[in-house]
Amino acid sequence: MKVTSPAGDFEITVTESSVEGDFIVISGQMGVWDSQIYMKPSDLLSFAGVLFNLQVVLFLVKQPFRCIFRRKRD
Repeated sequence: MKVTSPAGDFEITVTESSVEGDFIVISGQMGVWDSQIYMKPSDLLSFAGVLFNLQVVLFLVKQPFRCIFRRKRD
């Protein structure tokens, strides 16, 4: 994954997820920095609402077909 910002472009690698108290914790590395994202259940619902808009859902539905047709061409 990649984050683009005025400070530059950074590769992000998500390494694990866990639960700490009332939070879902997503751990990873961004460049040389280890980082954690702490999400409350309400944050997760907001994130899901942003992620699963019509354009993204259609993109995800197309992916298996793209994989199948790419293999047939190779």
